[in-house]
Amino acid sequence: MYSEILETTITLEQIKIAILVPCYNVENYLPYLFEGIHAQSILFDEIICYDDCSQDNSAEIAQSLGAKVIKGITNKGAAFARNRLIEATTCNWVHFHDADDLIDSSFVEEFKHSIQNSLNTQSNCYLSNMDVKRGIHKEIQSTVVYNSEEIEKDAIKYFLENNGFALIGCYPIDLLKKIGGFREDIRGNEDPDLHIRLAAVGAHFICLNKALVTNITREDSFSVQNWLHCMKDKLTCLEHYHLVLNPKYFEIIGEQAAKLSNYFYKENEVDLSNKALNLALRTKVRTIKGTLFSEYISKLFGVAFYIWLSRRRIDYNLSK
Repeated sequence: MYSEILETTITLEQIKIAILVPCYNVENYLPYLFEGIHAQSILFDEIICYDDCSQDNSAEIAQSLGAKVIKGITNKGAAFARNRLIEATTCNWVHFHDADDLIDSSFVEEFKHSIQNSLNTQSNCYLSNMDVKRGIHKEIQSTVVYNSEEIEKDAIKYFLENNGFALIGCYPIDLLKKIGGFREDIRGNEDPDLHIRLAAVGAHFICLNKALVTNITREDSFSVQNWLHCMKDKLTCLEHYHLVLNPKYFEIIGEQAAKLSNYFYKENEVDLSNKALNLALRTKVRTIKGTLFSEYISKLFGVAFYIWLSRRRIDYNLSK
């Protein structure tokens, strides 16, 4: 558990929130983000961008819009960039924002008041819901809603089963530093991993139950273009969780590993598929939920047989 918990009343002036923005070839998106940044009813205390060796004018545009800009030497990815931003800020609270996403004008005000009205603030992470659009000028396609009651029951379980996005939160800087920030050895699963590691050290998550950020999905985004890489990183994280988390979470880890095994097999990544299968078997997972087929076969005949049968179905479909 995170031991440095304070139960004191703080003023709005004591709550300093920085917005930290990794940038890579986002010159066309920054002006839209900064419209929301400059429209805040209470301004951010710091605006810092990390330019991850962009090949366009991202750094210059961010600077012209009022951000402090840190320039990287080589392209290292979002996790590395965010960790450098954590090191650079002087604020006690931080919000991570992708340069191609949007932010509501009441973000800072809502979060500052929520922080002020809470106890144990140094162990609290504050979460917004998230709207999703397929383009800046498109209608809202969906809203990602975080369930306060389920998170309160078991935050580790919740974030193993539901992706936590860095975009949604406001985090105490000391708690981020305590866990070492983002994992820099992965580039595709760093956001969900952050929330699981925060939960594992006793972070308490408070949901504002308002959508104060908007994720803009793009076909040229890293995750869309490198989904296989993202799933490899997820497997890396699952293997780590199997080593460090309480065995009560093994059923979830095993179920996700089994599903990854099927995915990798479809992608003709047999070694990765076997690696994921081995993890699933080590967890002793009993049932693979998701479809009637997976649940029935795995429960009746075991996970190994379910994976074998799934592979035969994949082979058959690919041969047609």
